[in-house]
Amino acid sequence: MTESHTTLPNSPETRSRSESETIALHLYINGTISSGKAGEIMGLSKQEMLHLLSIRGIPINYTTDDLRSDLETLDRVLG
Repeated sequence: MTESHTTLPNSPETRSRSESETIALHLYINGTISSGKAGEIMGLSKQEMLHLLSIRGIPINYTTDDLRSDLETLDRVLG
């Protein structure tokens, strides 16, 4: 029989993950880091991070510079 790894709700691993998430979200909300960096800290993809912000009701900090950058990338990709 194989043994599966389950993380307990109050384990050090779960608390550490929760603390990292809290710190990353706090820094993001205060504008100290980007959503990408916050997601990186939490080990989330961009899509997962945007979903987390959505379900937590946290506004996405999307600036005109972000829009310009995205439009430039789109222009390069579509050529």
